[in-house]
Amino acid sequence: MKLPIAHHPKFDSLTPRENDLLEQTLTTVSKFVNKSGKISTVKYSTRDAHAKSYSYLKGRFIPSKDENLKEFFPENEYNALVRLSHANLKISKSDRQLPLFGFALKIDDDSSTIANYPLVNFPLFMTKSVSVFLKVFMAINRFFAGSIVTKPFQAFKILISGVPMAFETMNWSFVSAIRNWIKSFKYFILARSYYSVGAYRLGNKIIKIKAIPLQFDPEFSTGISVLEDVKSYISKNDLKYKILYQIAYEEKYQPISNLTKDWRKTDFLDFGIIECKEVLEETNLELEQLSFNPFDSKKELQPVGKIQQIRKKVYERSIETCNHSNEKI
Repeated sequence: MKLPIAHHPKFDSLTPRENDLLEQTLTTVSKFVNKSGKISTVKYSTRDAHAKSYSYLKGRFIPSKDENLKEFFPENEYNALVRLSHANLKISKSDRQLPLFGFALKIDDDSSTIANYPLVNFPLFMTKSVSVFLKVFMAINRFFAGSIVTKPFQAFKILISGVPMAFETMNWSFVSAIRNWIKSFKYFILARSYYSVGAYRLGNKIIKIKAIPLQFDPEFSTGISVLEDVKSYISKNDLKYKILYQIAYEEKYQPISNLTKDWRKTDFLDFGIIECKEVLEETNLELEQLSFNPFDSKKELQPVGKIQQIRKKVYERSIETCNHSNEKI
Protein backbone atom coordinates (compact mmCIF):
# COMPACT_ATOMS: atom_id res chain seq x y z
CA MET A 1 0.00 0.00 0.00
CA LYS A 2 1.36 3.40 -0.99
CA LEU A 3 2.00 5.94 1.75
CA PRO A 4 0.85 9.55 1.31
CA ILE A 5 3.51 12.14 0.57
CA ALA A 6 4.39 13.79 3.88
CA HIS A 7 4.41 17.55 4.18
CA HIS A 8 7.92 19.01 4.23
CA PRO A 9 9.23 22.63 4.27
CA LYS A 10 11.14 21.90 1.04
CA PHE A 11 7.86 22.28 -0.88
CA ASP A 12 7.59 25.91 0.25
CA SER A 13 11.20 27.10 -0.02
CA LEU A 14 11.94 29.97 -2.44
CA THR A 15 15.34 30.64 -4.00
CA PRO A 16 17.16 33.96 -3.32
CA ARG A 17 16.23 35.15 -6.83
CA GLU A 18 12.56 34.27 -6.27
CA ASN A 19 12.57 36.09 -2.92
CA ASP A 20 14.07 39.16 -4.59
CA LEU A 21 11.37 39.15 -7.28
CA LEU A 22 8.72 38.69 -4.59
CA GLU A 23 9.89 41.80 -2.73
CA GLN A 24 9.71 43.81 -5.96
CA THR A 25 6.24 42.44 -6.60
CA LEU A 26 4.99 43.41 -3.14
CA THR A 27 5.95 47.02 -3.84
CA THR A 28 3.76 46.99 -6.95
CA VAL A 29 0.95 45.38 -4.94
CA SER A 30 0.97 48.30 -2.48
CA LYS A 31 0.95 50.83 -5.32
CA PHE A 32 -1.92 49.09 -7.06
CA VAL A 33 -4.07 48.79 -3.91
CA ASN A 34 -3.49 52.43 -2.98
CA LYS A 35 -4.71 53.47 -6.42
CA SER A 36 -7.45 50.83 -6.78
CA GLY A 37 -10.24 53.09 -5.54
CA LYS A 38 -9.57 55.41 -8.50
CA ILE A 39 -9.13 52.58 -11.00
CA SER A 40 -12.37 50.81 -10.06
CA THR A 41 -15.97 51.99 -9.88
CA VAL A 42 -15.95 52.05 -6.06
CA LYS A 43 -14.83 54.61 -3.51
CA TYR A 44 -12.62 52.33 -1.42
CA SER A 45 -9.40 50.41 -1.92
CA THR A 46 -9.76 46.83 -3.11
CA ARG A 47 -7.84 43.56 -3.13
CA ASP A 48 -5.11 42.92 -5.69
CA ALA A 49 -6.97 39.94 -7.16
CA HIS A 50 -10.61 38.88 -7.21
CA ALA A 51 -11.43 42.48 -6.37
CA LYS A 52 -15.06 42.33 -7.46
CA SER A 53 -17.39 40.70 -4.94
CA TYR A 54 -20.73 39.53 -6.30
CA SER A 55 -22.19 38.38 -3.00
CA TYR A 56 -21.55 36.75 0.37
CA LEU A 57 -23.44 33.60 1.29
CA LYS A 58 -23.97 32.44 4.85
CA GLY A 59 -24.41 28.77 5.63
CA ARG A 60 -22.91 25.75 7.31
CA PHE A 61 -20.27 23.12 6.66
CA ILE A 62 -21.06 19.51 7.51
CA PRO A 63 -17.83 17.47 7.52
CA SER A 64 -17.87 13.87 6.32
CA LYS A 65 -17.14 10.98 8.66
CA ASP A 66 -13.85 10.34 6.87
CA GLU A 67 -11.21 9.24 9.39
CA ASN A 68 -8.69 11.68 7.91
CA LEU A 69 -10.93 14.64 8.85
CA LYS A 70 -11.98 13.78 12.40
CA GLU A 71 -8.91 15.31 14.02
CA PHE A 72 -9.51 18.68 12.37
CA PHE A 73 -13.32 18.75 12.14
CA PRO A 74 -14.57 16.80 15.18
CA GLU A 75 -17.94 18.59 15.42
CA ASN A 76 -21.07 17.73 13.42
CA GLU A 77 -21.20 21.12 11.72
CA TYR A 78 -19.49 24.50 11.46
CA ASN A 79 -20.27 28.02 10.29
CA ALA A 80 -19.54 28.66 6.63
CA LEU A 81 -19.21 31.88 4.65
CA VAL A 82 -18.77 31.96 0.87
CA ARG A 83 -17.55 34.96 -1.09
CA LEU A 84 -18.44 34.88 -4.80
CA SER A 85 -16.10 37.05 -6.84
CA HIS A 86 -14.53 37.78 -10.21
CA ALA A 87 -10.81 37.34 -10.83
CA ASN A 88 -10.31 40.80 -12.32
CA LEU A 89 -8.10 43.25 -10.43
CA LYS A 90 -10.36 46.10 -11.54
CA ILE A 91 -13.97 46.48 -10.46
CA SER A 92 -16.43 47.56 -13.14
CA LYS A 93 -20.20 47.92 -13.01
CA SER A 94 -20.74 45.55 -15.90
CA ASP A 95 -21.03 41.79 -15.38
CA ARG A 96 -20.01 41.20 -18.99
CA GLN A 97 -16.59 39.71 -18.30
CA LEU A 98 -14.90 36.38 -18.93
CA PRO A 99 -16.34 33.77 -16.54
CA LEU A 100 -13.34 33.59 -14.20
CA PHE A 101 -15.04 33.26 -10.84
CA GLY A 102 -13.96 32.79 -7.25
CA PHE A 103 -15.68 30.76 -4.54
CA ALA A 104 -13.80 31.60 -1.34
CA LEU A 105 -14.89 29.38 1.53
CA LYS A 106 -14.41 30.28 5.20
CA ILE A 107 -15.09 27.56 7.78
CA ASP A 108 -15.18 28.59 11.44
CA ASP A 109 -16.67 27.89 14.81
CA ASP A 110 -17.96 30.65 17.07
CA SER A 111 -14.48 31.62 18.23
CA SER A 112 -12.02 31.41 15.33
CA THR A 113 -11.31 30.53 11.71
CA ILE A 114 -10.59 26.85 11.14
CA ALA A 115 -9.95 26.88 7.40
CA ASN A 116 -10.08 29.26 4.44
CA TYR A 117 -10.18 27.69 0.98
CA PRO A 118 -10.13 30.19 -1.94
CA LEU A 119 -11.49 28.14 -4.85
CA VAL A 120 -11.81 29.12 -8.51
CA ASN A 121 -13.71 27.73 -11.49
CA PHE A 122 -10.56 26.71 -13.38
CA PRO A 123 -8.61 23.77 -11.93
CA LEU A 124 -5.08 24.67 -13.07
CA PHE A 125 -2.57 27.52 -12.97
CA MET A 126 -0.88 28.95 -16.04
CA THR A 127 2.71 28.38 -14.87
CA LYS A 128 4.80 26.26 -12.53
CA SER A 129 7.55 28.90 -12.48
CA VAL A 130 7.59 31.34 -9.57
CA SER A 131 9.78 33.78 -11.52
CA VAL A 132 7.54 33.80 -14.60
CA PHE A 133 4.43 34.38 -12.51
CA LEU A 134 5.99 37.22 -10.50
CA LYS A 135 7.24 39.02 -13.62
CA VAL A 136 3.80 38.86 -15.22
CA PHE A 137 2.03 39.89 -12.01
CA MET A 138 4.38 42.87 -11.55
CA ALA A 139 3.75 44.01 -15.11
CA ILE A 140 -0.04 43.74 -14.62
CA ASN A 141 0.08 45.78 -11.41
CA ARG A 142 2.21 48.44 -13.07
CA PHE A 143 -0.13 48.53 -16.05
CA PHE A 144 -3.18 49.29 -13.90
CA ALA A 145 -1.44 51.57 -11.39
CA GLY A 146 0.70 53.45 -13.92
CA SER A 147 -0.04 56.54 -15.98
CA ILE A 148 -1.50 56.49 -19.47
CA VAL A 149 1.96 57.24 -20.84
CA THR A 150 3.46 54.03 -19.39
CA LYS A 151 0.56 51.70 -20.26
CA PRO A 152 1.75 50.71 -23.77
CA PHE A 153 5.17 49.77 -22.37
CA GLN A 154 3.66 47.76 -19.50
CA ALA A 155 1.25 46.02 -21.87
CA PHE A 156 4.26 44.96 -23.95
CA LYS A 157 6.02 43.69 -20.80
CA ILE A 158 2.96 41.63 -19.88
CA LEU A 159 3.02 40.06 -23.33
CA ILE A 160 6.76 39.32 -23.29
CA SER A 161 6.76 38.05 -19.68
CA GLY A 162 3.84 35.77 -20.45
CA VAL A 163 5.40 34.02 -23.46
CA PRO A 164 6.85 31.13 -21.36
CA MET A 165 3.34 30.40 -20.07
CA ALA A 166 2.18 29.55 -23.58
CA PHE A 167 4.68 26.70 -23.72
CA GLU A 168 4.03 25.51 -20.15
CA THR A 169 0.32 25.12 -20.81
CA MET A 170 0.83 22.87 -23.83
CA ASN A 171 -0.13 19.69 -22.01
CA TRP A 172 -3.21 17.49 -22.04
CA SER A 173 -4.35 18.50 -18.54
CA PHE A 174 -4.47 22.17 -19.47
CA VAL A 175 -6.04 21.61 -22.88
CA SER A 176 -8.73 19.43 -21.29
CA ALA A 177 -9.40 22.06 -18.61
CA ILE A 178 -9.78 24.75 -21.28
CA ARG A 179 -12.27 22.59 -23.19
CA ASN A 180 -14.37 22.01 -20.07
CA TRP A 181 -14.26 25.71 -19.21
CA ILE A 182 -15.50 26.61 -22.69
CA LYS A 183 -18.34 24.07 -22.43
CA SER A 184 -19.55 25.80 -19.25
CA PHE A 185 -18.82 29.33 -20.54
CA LYS A 186 -22.39 30.60 -20.09
CA TYR A 187 -23.22 28.66 -16.94
CA PHE A 188 -24.81 30.38 -13.94
CA ILE A 189 -22.17 31.16 -11.29
CA LEU A 190 -23.66 28.62 -8.83
CA ALA A 191 -23.85 25.89 -11.47
CA ARG A 192 -20.08 25.55 -11.67
CA SER A 193 -17.48 23.42 -9.93
CA TYR A 194 -14.69 25.17 -8.04
CA TYR A 195 -11.12 24.02 -7.38
CA SER A 196 -8.29 24.74 -4.96
CA VAL A 197 -5.70 24.74 -7.81
CA GLY A 198 -2.83 24.59 -5.30
CA ALA A 199 -2.29 21.97 -2.61
CA TYR A 200 -3.13 22.12 1.09
CA ARG A 201 -2.13 20.30 4.22
CA LEU A 202 -4.43 17.88 5.95
CA GLY A 203 -2.24 17.27 8.93
CA ASN A 204 0.89 15.66 7.52
CA LYS A 205 -0.85 14.70 4.27
CA ILE A 206 -1.05 16.90 1.17
CA ILE A 207 -4.38 17.31 -0.60
CA LYS A 208 -6.33 19.20 -3.26
CA ILE A 209 -10.04 19.93 -2.97
CA LYS A 210 -12.93 20.79 -5.24
CA ALA A 211 -16.56 21.82 -4.72
CA ILE A 212 -19.34 20.41 -6.91
CA PRO A 213 -22.93 21.74 -6.91
CA LEU A 214 -25.37 18.97 -6.00
CA GLN A 215 -28.28 20.43 -7.94
CA PHE A 216 -28.25 23.33 -10.33
CA ASP A 217 -29.70 25.00 -13.38
CA PRO A 218 -26.88 26.04 -15.75
CA GLU A 219 -29.12 28.54 -17.55
CA PHE A 220 -30.64 30.18 -14.45
CA SER A 221 -30.74 33.96 -14.91
CA THR A 222 -32.81 36.98 -13.93
CA GLY A 223 -31.27 38.99 -16.74
CA ILE A 224 -30.36 41.73 -14.26
CA SER A 225 -26.99 40.95 -12.63
CA VAL A 226 -24.99 38.14 -11.04
CA LEU A 227 -26.00 39.39 -7.59
CA GLU A 228 -29.70 39.32 -8.46
CA ASP A 229 -29.25 35.88 -10.00
CA VAL A 230 -27.74 34.59 -6.76
CA LYS A 231 -30.39 36.22 -4.55
CA SER A 232 -33.22 34.92 -6.71
CA TYR A 233 -31.79 31.40 -6.89
CA ILE A 234 -31.23 31.06 -3.14
CA SER A 235 -34.68 32.46 -2.36
CA LYS A 236 -36.13 29.51 -4.27
CA ASN A 237 -33.55 26.75 -3.76
CA ASP A 238 -31.29 25.26 -1.12
CA LEU A 239 -27.72 25.66 -2.33
CA LYS A 240 -25.59 22.60 -1.61
CA TYR A 241 -22.03 21.90 -2.67
CA LYS A 242 -20.27 18.60 -2.14
CA ILE A 243 -16.62 19.02 -1.19
CA LEU A 244 -14.23 16.33 -2.40
CA TYR A 245 -10.51 15.89 -1.85
CA GLN A 246 -7.56 13.96 -3.27
CA ILE A 247 -4.45 12.81 -1.40
CA ALA A 248 -0.96 13.03 -2.92
CA TYR A 249 0.93 9.72 -2.98
CA GLU A 250 3.41 10.08 -5.84
CA GLU A 251 4.67 13.35 -7.32
CA LYS A 252 4.84 11.82 -10.79
CA TYR A 253 1.04 11.63 -10.83
CA GLN A 254 0.16 14.22 -8.17
CA PRO A 255 2.62 17.09 -8.76
CA ILE A 256 2.65 19.48 -5.82
CA SER A 257 4.68 22.29 -7.39
CA ASN A 258 3.54 21.94 -11.01
CA LEU A 259 0.09 23.52 -11.02
CA THR A 260 -0.31 23.27 -14.81
CA LYS A 261 -1.21 19.58 -14.51
CA ASP A 262 -4.08 17.89 -12.73
CA TRP A 263 -3.73 15.02 -10.26
CA ARG A 264 -4.18 11.50 -11.62
CA LYS A 265 -4.34 8.03 -10.12
CA THR A 266 -5.68 9.18 -6.76
CA ASP A 267 -9.34 8.86 -5.79
CA PHE A 268 -11.69 11.68 -4.86
CA LEU A 269 -12.78 11.28 -1.24
CA ASP A 270 -15.69 12.83 0.66
CA PHE A 271 -14.74 16.02 2.54
CA GLY A 272 -18.22 17.24 3.42
CA ILE A 273 -21.19 19.38 2.38
CA ILE A 274 -21.64 23.16 2.20
CA GLU A 275 -25.22 24.40 2.60
CA CYS A 276 -26.09 28.07 2.03
CA LYS A 277 -29.55 29.55 2.55
CA GLU A 278 -28.85 33.25 3.09
CA VAL A 279 -27.38 36.04 0.98
CA LEU A 280 -25.90 38.70 3.23
CA GLU A 281 -26.55 42.38 2.69
CA GLU A 282 -25.13 43.74 -0.53
CA THR A 283 -21.38 44.17 -0.50
CA ASN A 284 -20.21 46.69 2.07
CA LEU A 285 -16.82 47.74 3.42
CA GLU A 286 -17.07 45.56 6.53
CA LEU A 287 -17.59 42.43 4.43
CA GLU A 288 -14.88 43.52 2.00
CA GLN A 289 -12.38 43.71 4.83
CA LEU A 290 -12.92 40.08 5.81
CA SER A 291 -9.89 37.91 5.17
CA PHE A 292 -10.16 34.68 3.22
CA ASN A 293 -6.41 34.20 3.42
CA PRO A 294 -5.77 30.43 3.54
CA PHE A 295 -2.78 31.11 5.78
CA ASP A 296 -5.22 32.25 8.47
CA SER A 297 -6.32 28.61 8.67
CA LYS A 298 -5.09 26.28 11.38
CA LYS A 299 -1.47 25.43 10.69
CA GLU A 300 -2.31 21.81 9.84
CA LEU A 301 -4.72 22.97 7.08
CA GLN A 302 -2.61 25.65 5.40
CA PRO A 303 -1.43 25.76 1.76
CA VAL A 304 1.60 23.91 0.42
CA GLY A 305 3.92 24.90 -2.43
CA LYS A 306 6.00 27.77 -3.78
CA ILE A 307 3.18 29.50 -5.64
CA GLN A 308 1.09 29.26 -2.48
CA GLN A 309 3.84 30.97 -0.47
CA ILE A 310 3.76 33.84 -2.94
CA ARG A 311 0.00 34.07 -2.55
CA LYS A 312 0.53 34.33 1.20
CA LYS A 313 2.76 37.39 0.91
CA VAL A 314 0.51 39.01 -1.70
CA TYR A 315 -2.60 38.36 0.44
CA GLU A 316 -0.94 39.89 3.49
CA ARG A 317 0.38 42.97 1.70
CA SER A 318 -2.88 43.48 -0.19
CA ILE A 319 -5.11 43.26 2.90
CA GLU A 320 -2.70 45.32 5.02
CA THR A 321 -2.54 48.12 2.45
CA CYS A 322 -6.25 47.89 1.72
CA ASN A 323 -7.30 48.19 5.38
CA HIS A 324 -4.83 51.02 6.03
CA SER A 325 -6.09 52.95 3.01
CA ASN A 326 -9.75 52.42 3.90
CA GLU A 327 -9.25 53.69 7.45
CA LYS A 328 -9.02 57.15 5.90
CA ILE A 329 -12.51 56.88 4.35
